[in-house]
Parts: sequence; C-alpha cells; structure tokens
Amino acid sequence: MYEDTISKLSETGKTKSLAVKHGPLAFLTGAAMAGAYIGFGDIVMFTVGAHADPAWAHLVMGAVFASALTIVIFAGSELFTGMAMYMPLALLNRQTSIADALRVWTVCWLGNLAGALALAFIFKLGGGGVLLGDGNSTFIAAVAVKMNAPAGQLFARGLICNWLVCLAIWMSYRTQNDAAKAILIFWPIMIFVAAGFEHCVANMFAFALALLSDHPTTITLQGALYNLVFVTLGNLAGGGVMVALGYWVQSSGAAQKTGSISDMPHPPTLLSATTKSQIPANRR
Repeated sequence: MYEDTISKLSETGKTKSLAVKHGPLAFLTGAAMAGAYIGFGDIVMFTVGAHADPAWAHLVMGAVFASALTIVIFAGSELFTGMAMYMPLALLNRQTSIADALRVWTVCWLGNLAGALALAFIFKLGGGGVLLGDGNSTFIAAVAVKMNAPAGQLFARGLICNWLVCLAIWMSYRTQNDAAKAILIFWPIMIFVAAGFEHCVANMFAFALALLSDHPTTITLQGALYNLVFVTLGNLAGGGVMVALGYWVQSSGAAQKTGSISDMPHPPTLLSATTKSQIPANRR
C-alpha cells in the first residue's frame, strides 16, 4: 500500500546514519542551515502576526511560516523533526541501529540549535526588526507562554506538531511534481502554527532571540530548556509513532493480507466450468 514511500524514507534514514558516521561536520553544517531556515520562518511569522487583525492573525502566521519547511526541503538541509520520522522507519526496516538513530538525532538537534542561535545573534545585531521593535510585546508574550506551559501540554502540542510536519514531508515524498510538493507542505504547516502547536527548532530561535533582548522574569534559560525537553520528546513521538509506525503498520498489514490471499489456491469458477463445457470436444 505504502511500500514505495516507506522504502524511500527508510533509505533516507539509512543515508543520514551513514552521513553522520562518515561526514559529521558536513551533516552538522546542514543541520545548522536547517535551524536558520526555520528561524527565517519565525521572523516572518512574528512580523506579520504583530500587527495582523486578531481574528486572522494565527491563520496568517501559519500561512507564512509554511515557507520555512518549503525552504528546508527544496534547498536541502538536516531538520531534527524530519529525522523523527526517517530514523524510526529505517529502524523498522532494519536499515540502521538504535545507536545510529540516537547519534543522528543528537547531532541534528545540536546543529539545529547552533543555526538558530547564530541567526538570532545576527538578527539582534541587525536591530531585531519588528520582533524587537513595535511588535516586541507580542513576541515576548508568546515566548513567555511557551516557557511556562505545563509539561503535559508541551508534550502533547509537540506530538501533534510533528505529526503534521512529518505528514507534510511524507506527502511530499509521494509526488514528483514540485508544485504539488509545495502545496502539500503548506497545509499541514499552516494547521500546526494556526493551532498553536510546538516545534522544538522553531522554539530554539524564538527563545534565543528573547533571551538576547531585554526581557521580563518570565523569560529564563531554565524555562527555555524546560520547554525544549518536553517539546522535543513530543516531536519524536509525533514523527516516530503517529507517522512512521502508523504507516509502517498499515503497509505491513496490507502486505501480509495480500500475500495470504495470493498464496491461496484458486478453485475453478462457475464461469470457467461453463465455458469449458460449451467448447466442442474436438476443439479442446
């Protein structure tokens, strides 16, 4: 049913494992680029959201943030939330090991963090735009909510977020048409942002910029780490369980059912028996 897509994504996971083993610096660089690309999405999202009509603000923010994942996929880079789906599929297909998967996740997460921190520092040097200007109160308020939300909520929001992000990646792998890929990426990303779910890499940039600027006591390094722990775990569950395992189980079940049917002997049908009886003996 989904064998081709699972095979492609599983092979991607295997490739990531080999890349970290044989070219860790190159992989780390790609991960840093992805962290910055997601940060670009944060910048435009909070910029348009600061002055948008409250009735439409979240929808508009989601629409523009979708540009970030589009850049990640089309430009090429290493995003942690995508690895949350690639590596479990490679594990399920026995194309990598648990140790390799953990290595990929660790290096990718740290690389994303490095890219997000670098962009936040450069953006701050450049003045911080609307985020540190007339839209600063909106930005700081949003970050404070993230840092002080209950752990269970953060995990659940992280899970749903990456369920949608990995669904966007999954769908993009099911077509060769670039215009279709862009459209398929757009919808799940717009949903997750508009609904207020949590993406660990997007939070890395937002937290870094908030901590680098003047901020209230509700914005702390401890709060940032607290959020990232539970959101990261939720992101892993969303990509690994809801998408990777979900489609793998469907595909495996369909393959077993198809195999069991194809292995069964086919009894002669009434039509074949009737047809045979109508053929003259001298022509059988």
